[in-house]
Amino acid sequence: MLTEELRTTARALGEALRCHEAVQKYLKASADCTADAEAVDFEDRLLALYAELTSRQQRGETLQREEIDVFHALSRQVYEHPRIAGREAAATLVKPYFAEIADEINLQLGVEFAALAQATDAEERA
Repeated sequence: MLTEELRTTARALGEALRCHEAVQKYLKASADCTADAEAVDFEDRLLALYAELTSRQQRGETLQREEIDVFHALSRQVYEHPRIAGREAAATLVKPYFAEIADEINLQLGVEFAALAQATDAEERA
């Protein structure tokens, strides 16, 4: 269990990260994507189709080539959508920043921060 001091420090870090330009760009791109009904519909359809196809495969069904082609065509539509592409581009830029921060935290704490954060998140949900 984390101390209150560590929780407070982690919250402050989160707020500081939120202020970074790359994170701000990602948050805006993500909000723009969420506000775009067509983008949301594309992603929902892709996730539903993916879930259906993988479920069928796991049950031992053989997928038809046409079904796979439909999945790939929808996937292209999703990732070519301007809002979704913008969000993904912004995410690509923010990931190295987060990795750098995580490495610095690991160095300072002497523990793997990501594993600690996941354990804490699981604790808080329980």
